[in-house]
Amino acid sequence: MGPKRWLPLLALLIAISAAAEEPRCPLDVATCLSQYQRMRERPWLGIVVEIDSTGRRLVRGVEPGSPAQRAGLRAGDVLKSIEGMPPRQWFAGKSGWRAGERGPIVVQRGQREKVLQLRYEAIPEATLARIIGVHMLEGHLAYMHEPGEEGARKR
Repeated sequence: MGPKRWLPLLALLIAISAAAEEPRCPLDVATCLSQYQRMRERPWLGIVVEIDSTGRRLVRGVEPGSPAQRAGLRAGDVLKSIEGMPPRQWFAGKSGWRAGERGPIVVQRGQREKVLQLRYEAIPEATLARIIGVHMLEGHLAYMHEPGEEGARKR
């Protein structure tokens, strides 16, 4: 394949890197995909969580049509507890759940705490595929053109 055929791909990778919202993933691709596979074993909330400098889990985004949206979670809410557990503990080990079960989630919204009821669901396949695709583009492929990085072409 001649250099002219590689130029569009290189331009795409540079554009992806410039537009990437995710930082470079520290995991290799196989380990990363294995971690995403585990999402099928846990209830899907439909939120993007960011840990701020004080260690709080801040809801950065809520997926339209998700259990979190139906429960009333909003971007800017701070997760205080889920089923009475710190969010970190709940996210690390929630198992033994069934679709349709409900659990309380406590958030801080402004100066007030709110208790919301979350209905547990499995992540829809299309949503999981989209999340993985975006992550692979932004967290892995966007950085592959950098010299010395994972997947860089050897000369």
